[in-house]
Amino acid sequence: MSRTTTGTGRALRALGVMAASAAAVAAFPLASSAATSAIPSCTTADGVIPATSSGSHYCVMGVGNGGSAVTALQRSLRACEGQSIAVDGIYGPATRDAVLNVQRRAGIARDGVYGPQTRDAMRWHIGADCVSYQYGWD
Repeated sequence: MSRTTTGTGRALRALGVMAASAAAVAAFPLASSAATSAIPSCTTADGVIPATSSGSHYCVMGVGNGGSAVTALQRSLRACEGQSIAVDGIYGPATRDAVLNVQRRAGIARDGVYGPQTRDAMRWHIGADCVSYQYGWD
């Protein structure tokens, strides 16, 4: 084995793990992609759609996020997208999997991260209805 290793490789060997499958590593990304790193995080909700603190719906969320923005996402995933998830305000593995299901159905990039493409692909729970995102809601 080469003496030059990455930090991850050293950590895995320190734990006695000699190899990790690509699927396991991909399931828990440690850094955001370049495409989403410039987009602000969703920190609140306008009642229905996750938003930034300034009210823009152009935002992202992923595993580790929490609060009213996640609650709004989970409510619509459950009511309008048929996902059997808890509405608990925690973006964990179940919410990531529900977002992956929406992304798969919509034929968009599948990363389990909520962002503008997922927002546009989803139906949103408004009153008793489920409606598509309308440009201009920002």
